[in-house]
Order: sequence, then C-alpha cells, then structure tokens
Amino acid sequence: MPLESETLPAEVADLALIRIACDLSLMAWEQMRAFRPLLGASLDARVVDTKTSPNDLVTQADAQIEALVRGYLSQVRPNDLMVGEEGSPALDPVEFYSAEILGRLHAFDASTGGLVDLSDSGPSLEWHVDPIDGTVNFVRGIEHHAFSVGVCEGSASDDGLGLGRWLIGLVASPGLDATWLAADGVGAYRVDGRLADHFTAVSDSMAVSDALPSVGAEDGQASAGIPARRLHGTPAGLSGRLLATGFAYTGDNRGPQLAKLENLMDGYDDLRRCGSAAIDLCMVAEGRINSYAERGLGIYDYAGGAVIVEEAGLLVSRGGSGGPTAAADSQEEVDRLVAAI
Repeated sequence: MPLESETLPAEVADLALIRIACDLSLMAWEQMRAFRPLLGASLDARVVDTKTSPNDLVTQADAQIEALVRGYLSQVRPNDLMVGEEGSPALDPVEFYSAEILGRLHAFDASTGGLVDLSDSGPSLEWHVDPIDGTVNFVRGIEHHAFSVGVCEGSASDDGLGLGRWLIGLVASPGLDATWLAADGVGAYRVDGRLADHFTAVSDSMAVSDALPSVGAEDGQASAGIPARRLHGTPAGLSGRLLATGFAYTGDNRGPQLAKLENLMDGYDDLRRCGSAAIDLCMVAEGRINSYAERGLGIYDYAGGAVIVEEAGLLVSRGGSGGPTAAADSQEEVDRLVAAI
C-alpha cells in the first residue's frame, strides 16, 4: 500500500488527548506484557475467570489495566467520565509503577512526583475503554488482542444514535506490535510498535502543562519524524472482497447469527473472524478487509476503532450496547450490513 504520509503530523501528535491516550496505552501495553507469561493452555484460575461462558474470559490483567486507567484519568481529567468494561476501582499509577515507567508518561511531573491535572474550560468528556479487546486471544497467546480507547464529547448513549462528537480513537496491540490512532478531522494513522516509544522525552526545562496543550490544540512540540502511515481503506483495484465479523459465546445467540451468515456475506468472497472488534475495525481502515459487521458489542468494544474507520474516509454505524455495528466504504453497504446482521 502506498505511504502517503511517512510521519505522524504534528496536528495529531501534539493533541493533548492523543498524548493522554498514549499514556494509557503505554500502561496497558506494560501490563499485557507482564501478564503474558502467567497465562497458558491451562487457563490458570488464579489469573483467569469466566464471564458468561468458558470462552468469555476476564483476566486479572483486564481488571488491573482498567483500574490503572481509571486512576490516571481521575487525576489527569477529573471532570471526565470513564466507561470501562470491568467496573474496576481506581488504582493510582504513581503508587504502582516504577520511576522509569512514570518518567515516560506525558502527564507525569517529576518535580512534584505526581500526575498533572489537565482539565480545561471545555465540556466534560467520556472515555470509553476496553482494557483488553480480544481477551480469549490474549489468554491463548493469539496475537489479535488490543487496548482500545475512544473519547466522546457529549453522550455516546446506548441508543446508538451518535449524539456525541467522537474526538479521538486509539487502538494499541502488543501482539501485532502496532498502534492505530485518529483524531477528528485530521485523519487516521498506523504507527508500528508502541506510540510512547516514538515520543522523545519531554525536556526537563519544559513544564508538563506547557508540553500538553488543551483539548483540540497543538503546540508544535511533537517528536520529529514519528513514522506513520495514513489510512484510506481498501485501495482501488484490489481483487476480492473480505468481510469481518464476530459471533456470540453462547449457542442461544450464535444460532441466529449463523442463520444470517449467507445473507450477510452477499457480495463478499470470504470471511475473517479475528476475535477483536477493535482490530477488525482497524483492518477496515487499513484496507486489509473491506467491511465489518457484528451484533452484541459494548460501546467500549468499538469506540476507538470506529473513530479510526471514519477518519480513514469510510462509514460506520454504531450499534450502542448490543445493537448492530457495521463499517464499510459506502452508506448503502453499511445499511445493508446493519439490516443483515
């Protein structure tokens, strides 16, 4: 695929919300990497539990990442609302992490030893967080798992009407060694590896509050030359059409989904099911697959990926909690997928 943009534009990298999301993804990446050796084929009950079925898993890593994100946002954006999948209580990152990790967080002020309150005069925001999207994959050592966050101004209400304005999305996958990110009106991008690793350290002489501008602003202090590729969906002329979807964990819900599959795949040559809605949506934005449709997601499942798809120039229908979510290159196809799923 052509490399239209070889570096991440400053208007993306310098956004305060992107820097904050970068911090969150750094913490999540660290914890997924730390927990990975504890998980194996035995699905050890000490670190793994089930939700609604034996394959609907939750790990200590899920709960811990969400708790750290909640603890971070409670200090850095205390007026905002965080919506997470696990409902974990806040855990203070300053008390949890080593000085080395804290020193890499954009919102950490070494002079005070704490996180900086970056609240502004704007409206409060909603942070929709999935600590590990693709938990089954994570537990079993399959690469398709990711941390996902989407930030909404206004309400991302469960009715799926899109009443809010989605400002940024970020999906970070340690297994695939990639980060996808997007900001409202300035495009979607893929960065190889962990985004935090590409940022140069903030100068000791620069105040943290100066290094992180207000929401929607840019300050020209982005790390120079962060390699990135701008995303535009499937390139013209690529042969074949692929659809991604997902299935319920329980047979009662899965049966009706399978019955609709032939109609859903009308116009497609093959199906992909990677086990992470966030990564599926990023693959639509990249053009690795053409479209995506799934019923039964939570808002946190698609929050980050849907922003990335839209900023890549494609269309998304958000399903709220449990409704049909779809992404494709035309509104006509989105509507057809929603009706079919």
